[in-house]
Amino acid sequence: MNMTRLFLVVLFSVSIAAYSGERQNNEHSAQATVSGNGTAIVTSQNSQGKPPPNRAPLKPYPRLLPLQLIAPPIAQAGIPIDGVSVNLLNPGDAAPNARLRLIIHDKDQVHAIDHPELSPDNVTVEVLEDGAWKPVLLAMVAGGVMGAIGTEGVPEHRERHERNGFEIPAGFNKTWQLRVTFSVPGTYTLVTAVSPDNGSRHLAQPAHSVIEVQ
Repeated sequence: MNMTRLFLVVLFSVSIAAYSGERQNNEHSAQATVSGNGTAIVTSQNSQGKPPPNRAPLKPYPRLLPLQLIAPPIAQAGIPIDGVSVNLLNPGDAAPNARLRLIIHDKDQVHAIDHPELSPDNVTVEVLEDGAWKPVLLAMVAGGVMGAIGTEGVPEHRERHERNGFEIPAGFNKTWQLRVTFSVPGTYTLVTAVSPDNGSRHLAQPAHSVIEVQ
């Protein structure tokens, strides 16, 4: 695994784990490391430095599915970005049910009156389903915002921190068409990942794209 991919897996896993830790117990903090096969290993401690109750270790997924993200490098603030798509392919046996997770980071990390902190107030994500754009609700995580897409047929996707999701049978080949709108100019990183258990394991190598919003 090269350093860029290692950074992205750590970045994605730490963001999700940190938010999940706050959501479950505000006295716990979370850390993530990445094994050689791309599996994110998340550990946490409480404010006294004690680990949480023992849990059975998660079995790493034996293979990573091909995941491709396409996004234009340049966009305009306030205008929905066309041409954003994510494709997931499963050339082998059936994989566990999972969710497509989306996280956006502000590369500038300079907050001022004309460049506020990235939040659901200044970026929106939608996914095209059944001929209509469905909102993907975002939440603040460490260093950015995060949302997730599970099964179709819901009026909006609010499955940010849930397990399971859509089925991934043998031969699965699905493309999600996304529409992303930034209201504040800046340079942003869009990361996509596929996980069956709220980001503790990845079924695909996370993909990323840098978008400059003018």
